[in-house]
Amino acid sequence: MKNKEALVIGLGISGCTAARMLADAGYSVTCFESESRIGGILFDELRPNGVRVQSFGPHIFHTNNENVYSFLKRFGSFFPYQHHVLVSIGGKRVPLPLNPRSLEILFGEKQASSLLSRIASAFPEERRVSVDQLTSSGDPKLIDLGRFMIENILSLDLNRIDGSSFLPADDSFMNDAFVETTSDDSYYTDKIQAMPMQGFTDVMERMIDHPAITVFLNLNALSRLSFHEDDYSILLDGIPFKGPVVYTPSLDKLFEYRFGALPYRAGTITFKDIPTDFQNECAVILSPKDKETIRMTESKYLTLQALDGQTSLCLEGPFMTQAKNLSTPFEPQITTQNLELYGKYLDLAKKYSSLHLLGRIACYKNLSIAECIEQASDFISSL
Repeated sequence: MKNKEALVIGLGISGCTAARMLADAGYSVTCFESESRIGGILFDELRPNGVRVQSFGPHIFHTNNENVYSFLKRFGSFFPYQHHVLVSIGGKRVPLPLNPRSLEILFGEKQASSLLSRIASAFPEERRVSVDQLTSSGDPKLIDLGRFMIENILSLDLNRIDGSSFLPADDSFMNDAFVETTSDDSYYTDKIQAMPMQGFTDVMERMIDHPAITVFLNLNALSRLSFHEDDYSILLDGIPFKGPVVYTPSLDKLFEYRFGALPYRAGTITFKDIPTDFQNECAVILSPKDKETIRMTESKYLTLQALDGQTSLCLEGPFMTQAKNLSTPFEPQITTQNLELYGKYLDLAKKYSSLHLLGRIACYKNLSIAECIEQASDFISSL
């Protein structure tokens, strides 16, 4: 090939980032997206009342990587944003991760002070102490606190893996299983926390607005691509394609589910428009025991929109396991068994030297927005 060419399949944050970085590196990039729009799970849109909502639930940009933030700011304006989450336990709403104020509301001043003293003694260097650390501390009071958190915050098995340790169901649940030992009531601790003024979809649209990038929407890439296992070549419209091929959707779909479908989490999401300035006291309220709505997000906290007398709530039901033909899988359901199944697909994918997997769905990992961008950047650097 006289010109450097690349393919990108899937235009969520990973695909859009890779496409732009490839174009900036001198590649002509052809992108395929099976949906009628770009954005993946970061897709956002306006409600009838004008509030911009994240259609697949809240996703917050946070990082300690200045380069990642600098890259994003090329494509839109961002405003500083501190994410705050409350969790409903026994009729009381307390900051999450649990902090000294949370413990005082739940257990009283004396018991809260005792627990914090024990935590400081057992983990003197830790600012945030995990449930795993509490339950393995050897201190009966801290073990009880860890069990309390498992029962009241993690009881929906969002974060449990193999019954003993915890991983987030997605990035926006990553700090649920921690106790914050300072008075800070922010959900994230990263030095950079921000949200796009016009939403993530606008940022991604600007990313792929480049003369070297061609986008096909409503098109299944596999209708034009074929993967030959005799020589592990990739053909585009019947012609061998030698350039890099970035793949971001589910890997089982690429190989026609030959080892079985990979399980993903999904949940019901509904929106409620309310004629008031603000309904809740912070962006997110978790209700782990509720059978109808486990997470309620007031979208206006995430958008900085000046809309008097209008707000919108995103209501998420409990997570369910789904597999095969999800148009937009929410999160990989990480278990030892599922990772072993994914490993079979990964071994097959590795045989195609020009195939590169990026993003949380293709890589079956819980990656934050920043981590997806870092991963794409590392990929470009390796070419």
